[in-house]
Amino acid sequence: MDKFKILQLIDGGFLGGGQTNVLSIAKNADKSKFDISVAAAGGEKFEDEVHRNNIAFYPIELPKLLRTKYLKKLEKLFEEQKFDLIHTHGGVAGFYGRILKKHHPEVKCVHTIHGIHYINSGNLLRKSVSKTIEQYLVQYTDRTICETHNDFLTAVKNKIADRTKTDIIPNGIEVSKFANLKKNTALISKLGLNAENFIIGNISRFDEQKNQQLILQAAYFLIRKYPQMRFVFVGSGKHLEQMRDLARDSKLEEYVVFAGEQENLIDYYSIFDIFVFPSLWEGMPYVLLEAMASRLPIICSRLPNLLEVVKSDYSAFTINPRDMDDLFRKISAMYQSKELREELAQNAMIESTQYDVSETVPKIEQVYEEVLSP
Repeated sequence: MDKFKILQLIDGGFLGGGQTNVLSIAKNADKSKFDISVAAAGGEKFEDEVHRNNIAFYPIELPKLLRTKYLKKLEKLFEEQKFDLIHTHGGVAGFYGRILKKHHPEVKCVHTIHGIHYINSGNLLRKSVSKTIEQYLVQYTDRTICETHNDFLTAVKNKIADRTKTDIIPNGIEVSKFANLKKNTALISKLGLNAENFIIGNISRFDEQKNQQLILQAAYFLIRKYPQMRFVFVGSGKHLEQMRDLARDSKLEEYVVFAGEQENLIDYYSIFDIFVFPSLWEGMPYVLLEAMASRLPIICSRLPNLLEVVKSDYSAFTINPRDMDDLFRKISAMYQSKELREELAQNAMIESTQYDVSETVPKIEQVYEEVLSP
């Protein structure tokens, strides 16, 4: 039997959550059934990672504002490669991929919603336009995938997904990669820290959504009570310099490390004593799954999507992401009790196993087969 030709389409060339999801599918799907290629912005880390895994990559630009010449490039790629199915990821790729289907009804289209972020926008025009476009595109979608039940309910309520053609499939990680991590003492030294420090870590891009300023606000008071605490931030983004300025103005420079964007995240998970994730809104973040699999005590926001992944006071402490005192209390409680940290971390590690790619990718394959069946 001939293999089905699948194109994974996403806009950005960076290594974000959507790109990680694409790689997860492309690497782990049954190669006897599916011939999977990836198309995204070229010349960045994502392309390097795709090539490193011997997956076909097609560089393509997908600007947020539709331009005919870029749609024509996607159309040309489709006509040359004769893909059976295009799996689009996120709003921008979902727009181009489903407009392609409008012009070529024979191609099947599966669309994954990686969080419905625009509903949190303060820009009412952007929110309205984005929602209207998504509602229009439903008719050109053979199947929608949501990462969480909460996103499913939101998508159906806002009529950006057809209830009868939508599946809930969580993100998946290679859990074994994060098992039994040995503390990277060389990295601790490299960061200017020592074995006596208690390291509170965060891995996120720096923007409003990720809310790192809450950690810095809590740090100002925590280090006065617990001077051995250190705060390590991994990531880059438009608010990085703003956070550096806040740390400097708060006289926290001695206690805070901005490590920048890193590829060796496992090394960073290995040195954290607590993982803190105070986002204002989320889809289903990979870093939370990875922190769980790394057997870390976790403090995260009390958001509906995150509460589908962790159980409050069982596999994580949860906080109001706009309440610095709440974060201060939770970090203090964890710092004071190794037994508490161990219990939360063990429960998180056990719960992470349900998000292994061996559980999640076959569910996506099943969607492909159902959509492609005559």
